[in-house]
Amino acid sequence: MSRSITTRRLALNLIGFWLVWLVVQIVLNVPIESHLVGWSQELALDAIKLIVWLGAGAWFLHQAAPSDLYLANRDQWRPNWRFTPGYLVLALVIIYLVGQFMLAHHGLRISHTFRPEFWGRYFLVVGVSEEFVFRGYFLNVLLTRYSLATANTIQALAFASLHIPRYLTTIPAMSPMAWISNLVSVAALGALFGWLYARSKSLWPGIVVHMTWDILVTLFA
Repeated sequence: MSRSITTRRLALNLIGFWLVWLVVQIVLNVPIESHLVGWSQELALDAIKLIVWLGAGAWFLHQAAPSDLYLANRDQWRPNWRFTPGYLVLALVIIYLVGQFMLAHHGLRISHTFRPEFWGRYFLVVGVSEEFVFRGYFLNVLLTRYSLATANTIQALAFASLHIPRYLTTIPAMSPMAWISNLVSVAALGALFGWLYARSKSLWPGIVVHMTWDILVTLFA
């Protein structure tokens, strides 16, 4: 398979997935958020996220030839317990976020908007599903064709772009500054998760750091 065909397929997969997720947001997620509450809302949104994202990731990897992948799908799910930088990054993320929240709120307090149901979505579902698609597929393929810096930059920008359907359907609408701030933050985090994936040769360091970031932000912001 030539490089140009693989690059074209990656771009088409990204565009197609972006459009599918936008439609899902408009047709399913927004009505669910408007008409359901509590655990019924949470379970419905979690099921949709898992089906769409894990299904897409599995389908993309099924289409890829072994030579297109930096890591075989089975290999990338193996934990790398000896990857010391993963523990250091996790500790730094916790220290950074807790410090930011304590400075902002003059102490550590649970956000009044936090609900116990969020543990499923932000601690379990999002980290696994998003890491599988963007690091487990997109970065996985890009690393066979580009340097780590180039591949990581491309996938981080793609990762940020997949948050746009959510921002477009957020009610009330987000301000332009919130858009910019969120997209920059997501791209930076995507690059961090990508670095963890490439260096550890495992999805798990990125999944753990991703889940920790999301639940701490949701819990204390």
